[in-house]
Amino acid sequence: MPIGGSKSEKLRYRILVVEALRAARRLLPYSYKQLAREIGFDETLLARYSSGLSVPSYEQAIELMKALRRVLDPAKLTLNCAGEFKGLLDLTPILSDPYMLKVLAIEFYERFKDREVNKILVPETSGITLATAIAITFDATLVVARRSKDNPVMEYIEEHVVEPPTVKNIFYVPKGSLRGSDRVLIVDDIVQTGLTLTVMKRFIDRAGAKLQGVAAIVVIGEEWRRRVDINSVEAIIMISKA
Repeated sequence: MPIGGSKSEKLRYRILVVEALRAARRLLPYSYKQLAREIGFDETLLARYSSGLSVPSYEQAIELMKALRRVLDPAKLTLNCAGEFKGLLDLTPILSDPYMLKVLAIEFYERFKDREVNKILVPETSGITLATAIAITFDATLVVARRSKDNPVMEYIEEHVVEPPTVKNIFYVPKGSLRGSDRVLIVDDIVQTGLTLTVMKRFIDRAGAKLQGVAAIVVIGEEWRRRVDINSVEAIIMISKA
């Protein structure tokens, strides 16, 4: 967040840092004393912030966030928290853990905070919890691209990708949910083929909105780059296809 932000924006950031501190207390095997030593902050201050007795100043919040991000290594936490199913990475434990979602949301906020994001676009289903956490952190509107028209009284816009003979990706978003003035961040749990990203980008382009980037927990290989031209793709973990 820029130094010149409004008073309410600065207060929101100060509270966000407290939430990061609470997540650190839950996810890291440190006492207050150990955490204070690791990040170079006073133990008593950390305890007061975490308990809600006080909130750091904006300047303190900036320094505390930098220090917390050094120990809240999102890639390490993701690998430690993720499960395995039939030899594949299972992100379910992460996507159902509110503290992990908070850490990832804060990490992506730090990476995209200068983009003035006001809409979060997510394909159903797995990434919706992460997208919700990110939308709350950005104070942005959440738009879910669904695979069916689940509301019979609502108008939808359809976009799809068809790659014969077997691949057919169709999604729907409510009409008017994306507008030309929007600055959109796409959120997904795993990016691999790029098919879903292609559809999401088409929604954004059709609305005349501006794509600010993609936030993903895992990006696998390079195949997706051949399908969709998106420069700013931020991932917690990058995995070679091999």
